[in-house]
Amino acid sequence: MARVRHGEQALAAAGTQSVVAAAKHRESGDLVAYTVLIWRPAIPAAVLQDDTLVVAAHRGHALGMLVKIANLRRAQERWPAAKVALTWNASENQHMLAINGALGFMPAGYEGEWQKRLG
Repeated sequence: MARVRHGEQALAAAGTQSVVAAAKHRESGDLVAYTVLIWRPAIPAAVLQDDTLVVAAHRGHALGMLVKIANLRRAQERWPAAKVALTWNASENQHMLAINGALGFMPAGYEGEWQKRLG
């Protein structure tokens, strides 16, 4: 929870707004999934999908999809000027790509990134 709150504070300090949806495990009280959407006043027509995380031990219960759906609904209520949600994923993250496809996200572009290990 502290990590989520810290992220919200950092976004607010940068002049952006965010909404977070989370799933809490009933028995332990632990957060087991969360997702973040960001809205910038300078770009009112778009929200940006930031992190979505499901704790490994709780995967396979559609929590990623459920928190994303809840957050997209909150974003529509909070920022009615936003007409598009933008997201990005690594090509190897097939599970999240499938969730995004099921939610109606469509590819709008592709990006390449290279890495060199130092040392």
